[in-house]
Amino acid sequence: MMNNRDRIGRCLDLLKQGLYPYFEQRMKEAYGGQWLSQAEKALSKDATLKRTFEDTLKEDISVILNIINKRWEKVFKPHLSSVERALVSELIDIRNKWAHQVTFLTEDTYRALDSMSRLLNAIGATEQETLINQHKQEILKRLLQEQSRPDQSQISGEESSVREGLKELMEKIPFQDARLLKRALTHRTYVFENPTQTQGDNEQLEFLGDSVLNFLAGDYLYEQYSHRRDEGELTRRRSNLVDNSQFSQFAIQLNLGEWMQLGRGEELQGGRTKPSLLSNTFEAVIGAYYLDSGIEAVRELIKPFFESVDTATVDSHIPQPNLIDPKGRLQNLAQINNLPLPEYVLVDETGNDHDKTFEVQVIINGEFYGEGTGKKKKEAEKQAAIDALRRWDFL
Repeated sequence: MMNNRDRIGRCLDLLKQGLYPYFEQRMKEAYGGQWLSQAEKALSKDATLKRTFEDTLKEDISVILNIINKRWEKVFKPHLSSVERALVSELIDIRNKWAHQVTFLTEDTYRALDSMSRLLNAIGATEQETLINQHKQEILKRLLQEQSRPDQSQISGEESSVREGLKELMEKIPFQDARLLKRALTHRTYVFENPTQTQGDNEQLEFLGDSVLNFLAGDYLYEQYSHRRDEGELTRRRSNLVDNSQFSQFAIQLNLGEWMQLGRGEELQGGRTKPSLLSNTFEAVIGAYYLDSGIEAVRELIKPFFESVDTATVDSHIPQPNLIDPKGRLQNLAQINNLPLPEYVLVDETGNDHDKTFEVQVIINGEFYGEGTGKKKKEAEKQAAIDALRRWDFL
């Protein structure tokens, strides 16, 4: 198993690969043909280089980060925010600690990888960001496992108590460690009000669960449709499987709302039936179950849910839950597929003032996706969104 220091070293190398092209581009924009000499001037006079300066730039992430820091005002400030400058400073410190053989705790490693990922995201280096996020997920899994190990003398009594309280839910999801399930059901508002009664909230488990569900959705579709070559169709189907509105429906089927631990304010605001909270809690439970029982157990649990959604997708009738907010659903799907937000264009208006009929088309990225009519503009827009979802094979 890769230790924390080796993982940071590998990710620093990925950071260098993603950052250098951006660094070179911005320096050339600012200094033209003099960019190399200007970069070298930014280094400390005491710096000793074993290679040519250009080779050093391409190989040493420390040099790149320090020059970005020194040339921030003139070169990088117009393109990046103060958040990215803080990340650069933090990463200089991380790299120095790594070079001096400092021991990294798991929590420190997660923070270091998160900072690298955020900087790469800001400059659009998606390939390296994705690879670092894979390392980040491994560290998150280890971190959650470490945090879930309480005093051994307390395990027996606490586990027994939690297991009894969650008995009905555990008949549906057979956790080995009931405390992991309890944490997955714990919202941050509950932790804020009861800091000594919990092992933490479910946000990190939610992040992990989201990744697990995305992987299993792709795996399910590959297994079901390996004979199909239309990648676009499979992508659309995967987006449908991992849509937040679907997750909230899965949570309702498992009755997770009854078991969630919420703060008093969230409880009073109807948190137990709030779709976003239900969706997030479902992701957290999946993340916890993955840590507890492994990927095959999660696959077995989630497959019936995926099958129900996939069957509804190809059915000719429109499932009722999908009609609740078709415009919001269409917008969410557009964002998932990295498309601009839908635009609703009024193309016709007929009838007398007291009895008008409106015709609306929905346009995404300059292309026609659907149309609808109604006695009100909003109704016509809703029907256009439903038509687009049908054409896009999401209803």
